[in-house]
Amino acid sequence: MTTIDAMNTRGTRRPLRSRRKGYTQKAKIGGHKLYLRTGEYEDGTLGEIFLDMHKEGAALRAVVNMYAISISLGLQYGVPLEEYVDAFVGTRFEPAGLVEGHDDIRWATSILDYVFCDLAVTYLGRRDIIRKPPPNWMSDESTELTMNLLEGPTKTTKPAAEEPAPATALTAPEAPSDADARTAAKAVAAKRREEAKAKGYEGEACGDCGNFTMVRNGTCMKCDTCGATSGCS
Repeated sequence: MTTIDAMNTRGTRRPLRSRRKGYTQKAKIGGHKLYLRTGEYEDGTLGEIFLDMHKEGAALRAVVNMYAISISLGLQYGVPLEEYVDAFVGTRFEPAGLVEGHDDIRWATSILDYVFCDLAVTYLGRRDIIRKPPPNWMSDESTELTMNLLEGPTKTTKPAAEEPAPATALTAPEAPSDADARTAAKAVAAKRREEAKAKGYEGEACGDCGNFTMVRNGTCMKCDTCGATSGCS
């Protein structure tokens, strides 16, 4: 084989069948809904992905869609999935945070981090990459409640007949008061507000998505994450 022939055989695209198998995974990342769809070759290996955030702004939807196409082309031209996992797991940008709707990936630092954690678990068997929310993370009372629901029932939910009550009130563990929970939530919110100001944002929380990414837009405030506006005269 000549040098020219050898060069021509490199980077050959491996097409997928018109009808192929795969799966669809629906999840919410920091309150933002995302659909991940995959297409597989006959041997079960990954050949393409589709990403859909249909309720987000047009610009974000277009970027996410073009990104999925570029990853799919790379997979079909022979780029190993492991390379993408090593490159994109751990990337950090909004939307990020608590993941709802996924059994293994329950915390993500970005959309890309979530997508390639999911693909690594499904197609590479990477059980070491399974994520749970950090134990000290809490943004507000509603997110804390969601985390408690995802964790499932605790020992205190057993019927009274199976778990006898303590002999005296003094032996019962002390639960944090509502005031303590509100104080902790305010402290976390204040920290996020200061971090947002350090990045050039106004430091106000978006009323739609809850992110501290509001910027001044004329007489209005606009959220860089979801595009919502507020305070317009």
